[in-house]
Amino acid sequence: MSDKPAFMKYFTQNSCYPNQQEAMDRIHSALMQQQLVLFEGACGTGKTLSALVPALHVGKMLGKTVIIATNVHQQMVQFINEARDIKKKQDVKVAVIKGKTAMCPQEADYEECSVKRENTFELMETEREIYLKRQELNSARDNYKKSHDPAFVTLRDELSKEIDAVEEKARGLRDRACNDLYEVLRSDSEKFRGWLYKEVRSPEEVNDHALKDGMCGYELVKRELKHADLLICNYHHVLNPDIFSTVLGWIEKEPQETIVIFDEAHNLEAAARSHSSLSLTEHSIEKAIAELEANLDLLADDNIHNLFKIFLEVISDTYNSRFKFGERERVRKNWYDMRISDPYERNDIVRGKFLRQAKGDFGEKDDIQILLSEASALGAKLDETYRDQYKKGLSSVMKRSHIRSVADFISVYIELSHNLNYYPILNVRRDMNDDIYGRIELFTCIPKNVTEPLFNSLFSVILMSATLHPFDMVKKTLGITRDTCEMSYGTSFPEEKRLSIAVSIPPLFAKNRDDRHVTELLEQVILDSIEHSKGNVILFFQSAFEAKRYYSKLEPLVNVPVFLDEVGVSSQDVREEFFAIGEDNGKAVLLSYLWGTLSEGIDYRDGRGRTVIIVGVGYPALNDRMNAVESAYDHVFGYGAGWEFAIQVPTIRKIRQAMGRVVRSPTDYGARILLDGRFLTDSKKRFGKFSVFEVFPPAERSEFVDVDPEKVKYSLMNFFMDNEEQ
Repeated sequence: MSDKPAFMKYFTQNSCYPNQQEAMDRIHSALMQQQLVLFEGACGTGKTLSALVPALHVGKMLGKTVIIATNVHQQMVQFINEARDIKKKQDVKVAVIKGKTAMCPQEADYEECSVKRENTFELMETEREIYLKRQELNSARDNYKKSHDPAFVTLRDELSKEIDAVEEKARGLRDRACNDLYEVLRSDSEKFRGWLYKEVRSPEEVNDHALKDGMCGYELVKRELKHADLLICNYHHVLNPDIFSTVLGWIEKEPQETIVIFDEAHNLEAAARSHSSLSLTEHSIEKAIAELEANLDLLADDNIHNLFKIFLEVISDTYNSRFKFGERERVRKNWYDMRISDPYERNDIVRGKFLRQAKGDFGEKDDIQILLSEASALGAKLDETYRDQYKKGLSSVMKRSHIRSVADFISVYIELSHNLNYYPILNVRRDMNDDIYGRIELFTCIPKNVTEPLFNSLFSVILMSATLHPFDMVKKTLGITRDTCEMSYGTSFPEEKRLSIAVSIPPLFAKNRDDRHVTELLEQVILDSIEHSKGNVILFFQSAFEAKRYYSKLEPLVNVPVFLDEVGVSSQDVREEFFAIGEDNGKAVLLSYLWGTLSEGIDYRDGRGRTVIIVGVGYPALNDRMNAVESAYDHVFGYGAGWEFAIQVPTIRKIRQAMGRVVRSPTDYGARILLDGRFLTDSKKRFGKFSVFEVFPPAERSEFVDVDPEKVKYSLMNFFMDNEEQ
């Protein structure tokens, strides 16, 4: 009799990495106790399998659906591959979902698709009605032939008229229905279910399969999700409350009947922040005003109309009056932030102007809120009208009420723009006619209003990442209040397979970056590192600007291919070309930036990457948004927490992620080079509060070796010589 835990039947490898068995045991126990798991494991040590194996077993035992979510495309591909391996060993029903827009063959948006869906179901019901009436008609004809009773002639004629009317209705519905969904509803559900769950199908495979039969892959998968043991999806399927509620409806489960695994969970805070931030453009307000003018018969007076006009004028007047000399000309197609509130205090001038101007006509804030509530109700009524018009074919376009969305935004805005958990920003950009227009945004600083209720509603949650520390900070920022199981495992790969060096060059503060001595020293270390690395070299700079600047310097000086990851160019294409050279045992150089898409979630295993160089500490742009987040954390968690929570720790997590791109297995080897004096082991003595060495976890700090610039090449020569001889 085997003494292996029962959950190991889902484990696909011949043996476990060190600590992997312990991690699975602890996660299994934590899930059974409905705890939230904080799981940090070094890159390339099997975190995904360590979480999935016990989760699938607990899910099967207790009738829970396991959901694993990521915000990185490459990780979704990895999940699919892991699930395929599990499927070969144990029968697990796995479904992968992407957003409706990504899978819809007609590329319809959500609202249009929703109405077409209703029309399609109504069409099916109408066709059923026609079928039943035809049966009645045939019966009436048969009865007349037998009895020659004139009553059956009358019934026959009436039924014929009714059938003609219903068929006319069906013809109209067909023009407004979704034929791809129609074919799904007519198809054999069991046949598709058998195909779907026979293997682990990617969304692309499902779409290809569906298109051959003129069907919608999204609708096909959605219909079968209730049978899935494991659901693979994106963050937004869980973090967006409306979408998650819809997904739960598809799988026919309550939140407490699900186990949710968040991969790359160090990104959860930023993702939740984006899901809870709100915005409203001038164009939306203009459309709402036009909509009001088109429905004057529904208005008791002009109050709503005038209120919207005041808000629109305040936005326009504010950005036009605040443009500094030459600033208007710098506005392009991307949103350009303008300050309307101090990031350390909430003294929003847009809110102040609006309430002052509206007060004379509409009264105090509470009176304005009542008016906005009435406007929202009017918008809801119009939404129903628009939906009905589209449904009946009276409108070829699915319209939505701008009145409702504008009223709801203004209502929330005047309540929260002074709240320190939020930050109001005015953005401007140029439209297609090259005219400037504005957008008011309510930026969420602390997103636990999204994560805290979500985590408390689920049966259990696993947050996993290679860079989750410090756990106390994670719990505070995400509002984790339930019992937790915390585990952290550093890399167990042989220490001699990796080299971690901090180079003693001056800190790359903004004021130093153009210093001739510093740049010459930096360039020489980079050139030495490229020359003496045995394989591909990846450099992560502090910004895209710095990466591009050094690309122009380095490209003529090295005799190997040099690639630049830059905005506007497909990073996937760049990455694949770069990988191909390393996998052929060649050498190439890739220049990227710390806050780009290539610093995490990408596997630079073996020849794909031998050396990674971090150039500078790479703090995010300290703009008003980040200052507001820092201020909010100071307010909620105490002075000083803002810098640590919002800037320092997220930056070090990014650096640790970038360092983890190389050395991905026990046999892999690679060098990690940190180019900035703030990484030195004695940087606290040298640079005081600017040192970042002690922000790294102790196990990682212990591997750092301080090296003088001129000796970097010798460290690399010795390291690669030792590993190539093994």
